[in-house]
Amino acid sequence: MTAPLSAEDTEALIIEFIRKHLAGDDTLDIDPEENLLVGGLMDSVGLVRLVAHLKDELGISIPPQDLLPGNFRSVRVMSEYLQSLSKRQATAPSS
Repeated sequence: MTAPLSAEDTEALIIEFIRKHLAGDDTLDIDPEENLLVGGLMDSVGLVRLVAHLKDELGISIPPQDLLPGNFRSVRVMSEYLQSLSKRQATAPSS
């Protein structure tokens, strides 16, 4: 796993991905509190793409049972979830 990012850096990483790969607009203003699922910025395919990107960039494996809309509804919620997951995975015993 790579070194953990701050919450702000994680939010910036997520926003950059959404702008470039989901919205196709590098200048789109995204409020970290905005509900991305209701607002139409992210659908199920976009979520899968984002999860793959986060795994590549952060080295975090998101367990299938955590792929819930509640964990991915906004940039802020995603960042908080990823910070928590990163800490859990860092302290988990190695197999």
